[in-house]
Amino acid sequence: MARKERSSNHRVKTERVGEVTLFLTRRSPYWWMYWEEFESGKGKKRRRSLRRRQVSRSTRETDLAFARQVAGRVNEELFKKKQFPELAKAKERPVLLRTATAGFFEYLETLDRSHEHLKNLKGRLGRLADWMEGRGLRLVQDVSPVLLREFMQHLKKVYGLRSSTVNDYLDAVHNFFGYAIHKRKLVTGPNPAATGRQAELDRLPERTLPPPTIYPDQINAIIEAAGRHNDTQIVNLIVFICEGGFRFQEVQFLQVGDLDLKAREIILDVKKPDLDRVRPELQQRCLTADGLWVPKSRASRRPIHITDRMARVIGRMGLGDSTDWLFLNQAGRQVAQNKTLLRLKAYALEANVLVEMHARTGKPWSLMKWHWLRHYHRTRAHVSKIRREVSKVAMGHAADPIHDHYRGLDRFAFHEEYAKFDSGIDDRLLEQK
Repeated sequence: MARKERSSNHRVKTERVGEVTLFLTRRSPYWWMYWEEFESGKGKKRRRSLRRRQVSRSTRETDLAFARQVAGRVNEELFKKKQFPELAKAKERPVLLRTATAGFFEYLETLDRSHEHLKNLKGRLGRLADWMEGRGLRLVQDVSPVLLREFMQHLKKVYGLRSSTVNDYLDAVHNFFGYAIHKRKLVTGPNPAATGRQAELDRLPERTLPPPTIYPDQINAIIEAAGRHNDTQIVNLIVFICEGGFRFQEVQFLQVGDLDLKAREIILDVKKPDLDRVRPELQQRCLTADGLWVPKSRASRRPIHITDRMARVIGRMGLGDSTDWLFLNQAGRQVAQNKTLLRLKAYALEANVLVEMHARTGKPWSLMKWHWLRHYHRTRAHVSKIRREVSKVAMGHAADPIHDHYRGLDRFAFHEEYAKFDSGIDDRLLEQK
C-alpha cells in the first residue's frame, strides 16, 4: 500500500528585508515571522544568535504586503539600535497630563465627535488630573494600573458612583492612552487601562440587562392611564418619542420653528437658544461654551418624518411663536426630564407595565424610561418593513460607510418610506374628551 504523502511544513519561500527574514510555509502560505540578532554570554565568550521577535498568522493574500511593511519598520529599528545606540538608550521625555489631554481633545475635534462625547471625556479626564495633582502627580508617565485601581475606589467611596459609571471613566482613560501611545508616542508600553473595564465588569454583583421589549398594548395602557388623569402632555410626549424616535434631550430643545407641516418633517439642527429660557442644569450639560446646542446625532443634523398621528397631536397643541419651546411646563419653561419621568413611571405602575419590586425600598415600581420608548420606535420601524439605513437616518445612528456611500436616499424618498411607519398606538385614546 502506497504511503500517502503529507504536506510539508517546511518553509517554501524566504524573503529578506534588510536584517529581517520572512518565512512562508505550505500549511499557511502567508504565515510570516521575523527575527533579530542578539548577543548572549558574558565576558569574552559572546556569541551571536537569532531570537524570534514576533509570530503572526494570516490567511489573506493581501496581508503579505502588510507583513513586508512591518518587517521594513522593524528593520529600521534594528538599524537605529546598531548604528545609533545612544538613541535607543534615550529616556522618555516627561509630559504633563493636562497638556497631553488638551492635545487629545483637539484631535477629537478634527474627527467631528459630538459635543456631549467631548464634554464627558473632558470631565472624566479632568477629574483624574485633579485627583492626581492632589497626590503630587502631574505626568502622563505617572498613570499606572495600580494608580487607576486606587482612582476607581476613590470614585466609588467619595462620589458614590456605580461600577458601570466607573467603567465609563476607564473607557476615557483607555481612549486617551490609545492616542498618547500610538498617535503621539508620548509613552511606551501597554495601555494601563487596557483590561480595567472588563475586570470591573466582572466585579458587578448583577450584570446589566438590556432594555426589555415593549409592545403596543403596553404603550396604549400607559396612554390610557395618563388620559384618566387628564395629563395630555405625557400623552403627547409618548406619541412624539414613539413616532419620531427622539431622545428626550432633543424633545426638550424642540422649538415651534423646527416644525414644517407642509413638508411633513422636523429638522433637528444646531441652534443657539436664549440662555434665559434654558434650564440651568441643561446649560451646564447640553450647551457648548459658545451657547450652542448640538443634537446628539451622527451629522449634528437629521430629519424626522411627521406621521399622521404626530400631525393630529401637533394640531391640538396650540403652538406659539417660532422660538417657543414645543413642550413647556406650567411655569412656561422647558420641561424637566426627572419630573416627567416620575409621572411616566406612575402611569406605567398604574397600568401594570414593567412592574417590579424596588431593590432598596421593597415597594412596587415601574422600570419604564423615556429612552426605552426610543427603542420601541426602532422595533416598530423594523415591524413596518422600513429599511435599516432609513431608520438610522431618522434616529441619528452611525450608518455603515457602505450605506452612506451608496444608499442614494434623497429627502423625498426618506419621507415616502417613513410614511408606512406604524407605532401601533390606538388613535381612539388620543381623542380629546
